Amino acid sequence: MLHLPTVICFSFILNIIIGLFFFSVHNFKKQTSFLLLGCACITFAIAELLACLRLFINAPFVTHYIASIFIVLSPLLIIIGLHKYKHTQQLNLLPIYCILAFSALLLLGIYQYEAGQMLISMIVAGLYFYAAYIIKIMNFVAKLQKNALIFCFLAHGGVMLFQVTLLAMPTQSNHASLQIVLASHLILATCSALILPFLLFSNTEYTLSSIANTDLLSQLFNRRGFFNKGKEQLNNPNNANKSVSIIILDIDFFKRVNDRYGHETGDNAIKWIAQNIKEQFNDIGISARIGGEEFAILLPNCTLSVARQYAEQLRENISSNPFYFKGNHINLSVSAGVSNAINGEVSIKDLLSLADKRLYLAKETGRDKVVTYDEKNLLMQN
Repeated sequence: MLHLPTVICFSFILNIIIGLFFFSVHNFKKQTSFLLLGCACITFAIAELLACLRLFINAPFVTHYIASIFIVLSPLLIIIGLHKYKHTQQLNLLPIYCILAFSALLLLGIYQYEAGQMLISMIVAGLYFYAAYIIKIMNFVAKLQKNALIFCFLAHGGVMLFQVTLLAMPTQSNHASLQIVLASHLILATCSALILPFLLFSNTEYTLSSIANTDLLSQLFNRRGFFNKGKEQLNNPNNANKSVSIIILDIDFFKRVNDRYGHETGDNAIKWIAQNIKEQFNDIGISARIGGEEFAILLPNCTLSVARQYAEQLRENISSNPFYFKGNHINLSVSAGVSNAINGEVSIKDLLSLADKRLYLAKETGRDKVVTYDEKNLLMQN
């Protein structure tokens, strides 16, 4: 059987350490959610300490009533902290205050009786079930840890309801069962505290990685992200020895758009071009904004002729559908170069360089066209 004092000591120490860790993160990031989650861990540790004082002092108001309030406060802080992490808008804290006030007032008259423990157990169970729901609807990269935390919260709620059942039984033979329930309560709370930081920081790391690889204006990959994602795709065994193509395109006379209509219009023109690229290539290629008005699309397992058809389709969509912004009707066009090779024979950088040379030919020989070969004289005749 579990040695309860050992479990209590272990849980207390870990919750203090994790709480202090969250405080240090808040001190660095100034993000309120980490402060609240740190407070939740410290609050639970304080509740454990106050409950343990029952063995040394006869002060039920402190060891039962105040300890119970802290037990309720801990999952409440978790819920508020998770909301702050997920949302930027202000959370309406009135229902939270009402739950805490209701618990405090109702408990005031019954905290020395088993009815008080039953009340707290039911409230805590409901809060952990709700916390599990919040985790479920949040997007996390670490799916295994997310499911583990949901399990811990649901199990914690279930344990609290089981404790209510035991307390309602009119027999004294459930003392050992209540000790197991208490140990389970401590273990589940500590496991949740251990999983939560990993879950949040894996998401933060993923977000930072996404920011580092994403062009904020177009919401396509930036140059760094294009090469990273491209290498990942081409290293996939399914793409070995397959034909790979790159389309590189540039907005024709883009400087004129900025000079005539202003940079805000120019920025929105880039967004509009990016949206056209997303709609056509979202499921079949890796799209990026690699320069000011320059875009690239990597097409794994795509022949040169098919890549040219894609490029022509994109060019026609852009030239035949005017861009509108703030009452301005602006005709945009793009020039494109396309290159192709067998995966593994040349690097992405070399493919991009070849496509860039063909883009230059497209611009030099009239613009608003797609070039897939290098015969300049032949291009000039078209």
